[in-house]
Amino acid sequence: MSEAERANSLTKVVSSLYIHVPFCQRKCHYCDFYSISSADYEIYRSWHETIVLELQRLASEAEAAGVEIQPLKTIYYGGGTPSLVPVKFLAEELDFCRNLFGIAPDAEITLEANPEQISSEKAAVAFLEAGFNRLSVGLQSATDSLLELMGRHHSREDAFQAINFAHKAGFNNISADLMTGLPDATLSDIDDALDFISTLPLTHVSCYALDVPDGTVFAKMLARDAARFPDDAGERQMFHRIRDVLIARGFQHYEISNFALDSFQSQHNLVYWRAEPYLAAGPAASSYLAGIRRNNPASLAIWKESVATEGPYSEANICEIVSEEEAAKETMLLGLRLLEGVKAKEFQERHGKDYRLLFASEIAELSRKGLLSFDGETVRLTREGEDFCNAVFREFV
Repeated sequence: MSEAERANSLTKVVSSLYIHVPFCQRKCHYCDFYSISSADYEIYRSWHETIVLELQRLASEAEAAGVEIQPLKTIYYGGGTPSLVPVKFLAEELDFCRNLFGIAPDAEITLEANPEQISSEKAAVAFLEAGFNRLSVGLQSATDSLLELMGRHHSREDAFQAINFAHKAGFNNISADLMTGLPDATLSDIDDALDFISTLPLTHVSCYALDVPDGTVFAKMLARDAARFPDDAGERQMFHRIRDVLIARGFQHYEISNFALDSFQSQHNLVYWRAEPYLAAGPAASSYLAGIRRNNPASLAIWKESVATEGPYSEANICEIVSEEEAAKETMLLGLRLLEGVKAKEFQERHGKDYRLLFASEIAELSRKGLLSFDGETVRLTREGEDFCNAVFREFV
């Protein structure tokens, strides 16, 4: 098998699907993702009809594109705010996926949702009956003043009610997001958030450091008054507090920013971190199939035209053709996000090479700096390496 054939074969067979929902009530003050505020029913309907067409073309044109689609094991609706879309459209799309691709009996089907859309047990039941079995709730903070500063629409009480409504409705796999490094935030806010989530039926917690992209409200605030933002040491202190408390409560720290109770790791995100293939639908959605990464246009109108004419396997949407050399590097840098690390045997089976030879100098240097731990079979980040993971990843780019 040639190196090109190996790279393609690794990502030819796919059983994961990401669907991007570009709608929000309004942009949060830290967000630069493509999104549309205040969409009406007709815009939702148009998006839905184009999603159905894109799914249909993903299936019918897969063989010609060198892709084999198996019954889906993970489906993830991200955004944006997917819970804004009329639930009947979401249900129809999942039914369409079931008829078109098949859905594995134990599939993980995730909906990102904001608390304000889960305002009753009835609302939560509707999402469950549509076919979702996992919720990822955008909590971000348990401090109302910080939520308001971020431009969020919900309060602490809204989040408490929403997550309990969802659990009572029958969701037994619920994740919540927290952010560190927010302006005006202190360690007391983190302690308060940890106390708050201890009262909730959560199986998973994601914790991300604030990023401040250009052009956002927070970018203007940072330029005007940088002192309001915790420095790197302060942000790391916040994360360490979250990590230590969650581990003490029985959560497994399985990825740099993610914690889960036993068996509740995000199966869809593991696909990304293991550099496995995934389908994608929706404006601005990205796929990885048969060694090719594609990005859909970040415009509702242009995406609709692209789906109707060129289709989801369009050459125009190709952003990268991944060589075997690049695929090996990606296995390392993405795999190191996982706290279990990268195993030499699994790497050999996947790439036909020994990473201990391929990346010997990188592993030796990063180990000398205390950022990697290597026992001869598995290489993984150290605790210090977790804090300086980007410096580690750059060595494999």
